[in-house]
Amino acid sequence: MSQTIDRVRLKAAAEHLEWVLQQYPASTDVQELLHALSPLIEDAKAGRLLKPAERIPCGYNFGDGMYTPYREPNVDEAYVAFSIEMKGGLTEQEERLRADTEAIRS
Repeated sequence: MSQTIDRVRLKAAAEHLEWVLQQYPASTDVQELLHALSPLIEDAKAGRLLKPAERIPCGYNFGDGMYTPYREPNVDEAYVAFSIEMKGGLTEQEERLRADTEAIRS
């Protein structure tokens, strides 16, 4: 099954990510992330993105834990939600894996 972008969900994720990043004006790391993602965020908010992306910029920084200290609001969670929507949402397999993981946590 081919993934497609849900523009409404993508717009909401983009707006949320932008808001979260704006909550850390004193952090150079977070503001650089906002600057790097701003064109993509603006395109998402304007509904100009029609095809799922294979790669989202700056993802490597999250693997390094660069944004772990920024939890209230949570930069990692906002970026992941945006990335998921940019890629066209979760696949059925990813949805099942997520549900299984949540069941284990409960």
